[in-house]
Amino acid sequence: MKKQTILLSLSILASSMFFSCKQNTVKTEEKDYTRKCFLTSDTTKGALNVDIHVEIPVAFADKKVLDSIRATIISNLFGDDFIAHPNDSLVLLFTNSLQADYRDNNAPLVNSLDSASKYSFNNEHTVEGFSLLSDKKIYSYGIDRYVFMGGAHGLSNRNYFNFDLKTGKLITEKELYVANYQTALSELIKTRIIEESKEAKGKDADPIMNMEDTDFWTEAIKPNGNFYITDESINYVFNPYEIAPYYMGQTEVTIPFGRIRNILKPNSIVQYLADKQLNSNK
Repeated sequence: MKKQTILLSLSILASSMFFSCKQNTVKTEEKDYTRKCFLTSDTTKGALNVDIHVEIPVAFADKKVLDSIRATIISNLFGDDFIAHPNDSLVLLFTNSLQADYRDNNAPLVNSLDSASKYSFNNEHTVEGFSLLSDKKIYSYGIDRYVFMGGAHGLSNRNYFNFDLKTGKLITEKELYVANYQTALSELIKTRIIEESKEAKGKDADPIMNMEDTDFWTEAIKPNGNFYITDESINYVFNPYEIAPYYMGQTEVTIPFGRIRNILKPNSIVQYLADKQLNSNK
């Protein structure tokens, strides 16, 4: 009887250790790679500079969820053709693909120039992929990309992806907000742009500043689906040319849960975060 009790205890302990060791949040691995790819053997004719710093999801309790999250992230980092490749080879294969396209697009132009021409074809491709919120319910991920292919300036884009860890699917605005939320959220985004602009300027801010006093394209400001979730807010990001001229860069707007409580769906996936913030403010 004593022996059976010991065996039962060991079995319970082993089961407890197994379940406690399951990865209940998304685990990632960092992949860094930098390369300078010259267009021709003549290094004065230009080069492609590639700089990659990304986190790739590698472990989670539910493999189907992990595979779904990874596929979405890899597709947006590198393209659909790279989803099936092992994590360790991704950045090298992507860089090789960029180099091949760079040479295919620019080598004919180099050959058409006079041999005395000093024109060079310098390109740049920088990619960062990073984790944000990561708990047992939500995983948020951001991608920051800068591409320069000649001309007056390059173009930067920042895009965010929020995953439901029950399904591995993306969390959309329609899942977060009540019906016909767009008008109310658009006005709140505009209000927050002004508020955050005043906060940034401090004592130098115009107390009666409004959207007409800025260079934002007011009619273009509306929910764009490009947001990330934090413990305290939903943050929207607008890329260059989306709601303002290029020189204004990216615009990030922080919207605390307390400001959008009236348009959040009851029992939405972010309800626990909104409740947590409300309770912390009491």
